[in-house]
Amino acid sequence: MTYVNSYILNSKKRNVFSIIGIILSSILLISVGILFSSLREYLINEVKSEIGDYHVIINGEVNDYDFILNKKYKNKRYYVTYKNIYKVYENTSKICDGKCTSITYNESLLSLYGLSQNKNILSTFKKILYFLAFVLSIIIFFIIYNSFEANLNNRNKDIVLFKFAGMNNNELYKLFFKEALIIGFCGLIIGFIFSLFINCIFLKIINNLLYEIFRGKLFLKIYFPFIFIPFLFMLLIILFSSFLPLRNIKKYNVMALFRKKDDINNVSVKITGNFVLWLTKINYLRSKNKYKSIILSVFILIFSINIFTLTLKYGLECINKFVIMPEYDLKISLNGDSKYLNKISNDLDSKQKIIFRSCDMDVNISKKNFINDYKKNISTTITDIGGNNIINKVNKVSLVNNRLTHLNYNRFKNLKEINFDDIKISNLSLTNKIPFGFKDSNNLVINLDEINFNKVCPEYINNLYLKTDYRGIDSYLDKIIKKNKLDIVYINVKKAKEITNNLVLIIEIFLYSILLFIFLVMISAVINTISINISYRSRELASFQSFGLESKKIIFSLFLESLIIGFKGWFYSIPFIFIINKYLYTGIKKIFDFNKIILNLDTLFFSLILSVITIFVVMMISYKFLNKNSLIYNIKNEI
Repeated sequence: MTYVNSYILNSKKRNVFSIIGIILSSILLISVGILFSSLREYLINEVKSEIGDYHVIINGEVNDYDFILNKKYKNKRYYVTYKNIYKVYENTSKICDGKCTSITYNESLLSLYGLSQNKNILSTFKKILYFLAFVLSIIIFFIIYNSFEANLNNRNKDIVLFKFAGMNNNELYKLFFKEALIIGFCGLIIGFIFSLFINCIFLKIINNLLYEIFRGKLFLKIYFPFIFIPFLFMLLIILFSSFLPLRNIKKYNVMALFRKKDDINNVSVKITGNFVLWLTKINYLRSKNKYKSIILSVFILIFSINIFTLTLKYGLECINKFVIMPEYDLKISLNGDSKYLNKISNDLDSKQKIIFRSCDMDVNISKKNFINDYKKNISTTITDIGGNNIINKVNKVSLVNNRLTHLNYNRFKNLKEINFDDIKISNLSLTNKIPFGFKDSNNLVINLDEINFNKVCPEYINNLYLKTDYRGIDSYLDKIIKKNKLDIVYINVKKAKEITNNLVLIIEIFLYSILLFIFLVMISAVINTISINISYRSRELASFQSFGLESKKIIFSLFLESLIIGFKGWFYSIPFIFIINKYLYTGIKKIFDFNKIILNLDTLFFSLILSVITIFVVMMISYKFLNKNSLIYNIKNEI
């Protein structure tokens, strides 16, 4: 056992990138659990703030019991809070014992503890977390597994020497399995510690960007079940990825030590044509088995980048198409003197504005006048903008055949007069020219001149729509409303737009953070494989240099190898990307009237370039390390 421990300690340098890969993977999975924990805690605090921190409301006599934390008598009812919320139903039965006239549980609070009989938010959170952990675990497993396998395959001489020294396969299994477990558990613990720091930063970003949505703040919170789920998945990843490669140990035999040096010497190719191309071809063929793990890592990285990006693009496309945002930044309705609207528009440095009077009413229009959208009573907004016209263009999102559809059509065939409560307005015209601010109106809009407006709308309100770059609209309006005691209703659309943009930004940060960690895990696996592979070829590369082969030609050969590896991983990923893309498109099409499949070609080619450059940079760094040694040292070096 002492020998085993000594061997593990002496192998720590070659295992450093495996540990880094597990640390990064642990950070990725555990961070998701911490975010869910923090969100759940925020929701619990919100429910307590808005509804109350009681567990149950009881009509009837409630005596004092040891398990009651607090009870308040209000509105002839007791609001009871227990010391242990998980015994809420059991304790309530003891209190009432069939004597209570009514029992009302705080379902909103209990659902966040998974106790509600009607809804279970905690269960929903767990299902989402299980799904995310499962998807990420599949991605991480293949990368970590290949890292362990590559690490083990590069120790073929160690294994053969151990067998030569008398160790059997079972002893070797224990040796390498123990080493992998130590690496895995060290990486898992370090990853958990780092994930706490990273989530503190991420929660601070969320609080800063979404302070308008969250009345309180999100704080770092550890909820054991949400942390246990990613921990469990990481443990399974470590166990399977460390155990599965060990099945290859039995294939090594002692005679292999004397017959060959390494599997990279198994291929010989006749030199034909350009020497650099020949060198690339033979090096790739000889290292083909070792490069399988890198190709798989590239495949996973490219697949993840493209699927995550596609999901984000489909989401943004749906938002842009089916969320109609007003043109204006601020909408104000005022019961009072319109001079205040002019003052507000001037103070807020309006870039574009419209001030008008309006009233709303339902009008009856004959069915024969309609092309679409016929209703017996149609909601109408009448303005004094002028022109005596009816806006005929309809621009809205509606549910058609169980799918959200963006509709853009004309409402009427012909309409020249309308009766408003026995007041007839004639000489009206249909128009598709929409004044500023009315593009998203769901009502029928009729613009009248001052005379006709005064006839139809004896009572009205003053309105202001404006576009501005002014920040702090809410604080400004609060001051002017209090100072002048104005009866104002306003909608700060600018804030809504900022919140929407910030939500999208948070989602982008979350998705791209996941991709970044997958990329870093992939790099650790690539470094682990390539650095050892280049070391195996140190004698060969040094020999070529001693024969006069220029360093730039060797570098070009390494670039071509990187291109082949990256291209194969990229090429294998394309069919899977298109299959998932089709499923994404089909799923979205069931909910939205969406008829455009996103090909995402720019990301597809970017991921190829990123993979090739990453592999080439790792090869170059490994090659540069070899060049620090003398040619004689590299030629004499035995791995």
